Amino acid sequence: MTTKNQSNQESFRVSGDDNLSKVKEIIKEDKAHRIINKNNKPSESPDEIFFRVIYFILALLLLSGLSINIYSQDKLKVAICQFPVSGDLKSNSEYIKKFIKEAASNKADIIQFSEAALTGYPPKDISSFQNFNWDNLRFETIEIMSLAEENNIWVVLGSAHYISENEAPLNCLYIISNEGKIVDRYDKSMLTKGDLNYYTSGNHITILELKGYKIGFLICYDSCFPEMYNIYRYKEVKIMIHSFYNAHHEGKTILDDIIPAEIRVRASDNLMWVLASNSSGHYSSWPSCIARPDGSLESLERGVPGILYREFPDNDRTTLYSSWTHNNKMMKLPVDEIYHNGIPSQHPRALDTKSLP
Repeated sequence: MTTKNQSNQESFRVSGDDNLSKVKEIIKEDKAHRIINKNNKPSESPDEIFFRVIYFILALLLLSGLSINIYSQDKLKVAICQFPVSGDLKSNSEYIKKFIKEAASNKADIIQFSEAALTGYPPKDISSFQNFNWDNLRFETIEIMSLAEENNIWVVLGSAHYISENEAPLNCLYIISNEGKIVDRYDKSMLTKGDLNYYTSGNHITILELKGYKIGFLICYDSCFPEMYNIYRYKEVKIMIHSFYNAHHEGKTILDDIIPAEIRVRASDNLMWVLASNSSGHYSSWPSCIARPDGSLESLERGVPGILYREFPDNDRTTLYSSWTHNNKMMKLPVDEIYHNGIPSQHPRALDTKSLP
């Protein structure tokens, strides 16, 4: 898999397992300093005494488990929303525009929509992409891009990307900047058996760095493959934007239980925040939610349109009860693994991740 839109500017944090070793280094350095002073027998200056006190304060803070930001990060406010996605392109667009304005008025930096939020999801909302009006999709996409610029907000838009008359479109997330431009695109890599009837598989990961935070992108069925998260963990992604469509069922299915569980486990296994958006169309299997690195979950109300906000930096564990993080060891990536299900396209429109639908 290839990785795009990355930066080497990282934030360094001292926490958890590193604390004891850091304390030992501080104490060792202080002892060495005092031995030299003892041999040379000069009296300590006020500055030397001051810095020695600071050393021990730092040691106490590290032992208490406090995380220390060596390089500060800006605040990042995210908005995760849900609405009843349908086959009506205009109706979907109106919901999206409404929530963009609402999120911007609440000072959000980026807003996330569900899988296929603009187009609708086949065959639940549309029968197929045969005779689909791509010109209308491009028009609505441009309107949304303009609104992103007007409101100074990034938009993660679930949609479909046209390739050619001979190939099925890509199931994608357009990453639209606050300047109203498509700066990148993630294409769903792991397609279900049903998806293969309507979509072409993607074959790359996508990383955005925004205000010092590395953000990754996945779509729906990708959650069933732990390796998809492990790739991003190796790229030091801490926030995962994962858009789903688990809605318009006749009633409860296994998705009601398994997907929220997967979201929590993927967050816990990879020490990430997982921002999971879903359609609220009845019957919706679960509401849009946010999982912390400890696996704790906060959700919207199922079936009700709305926005869930979260501001970073954020606690990596809940404060509502005793909690801790778990998987502190990254597993190796298999060198011969194939990280897509289906046959990716080599068409120029598929390879150009900044083009309109």
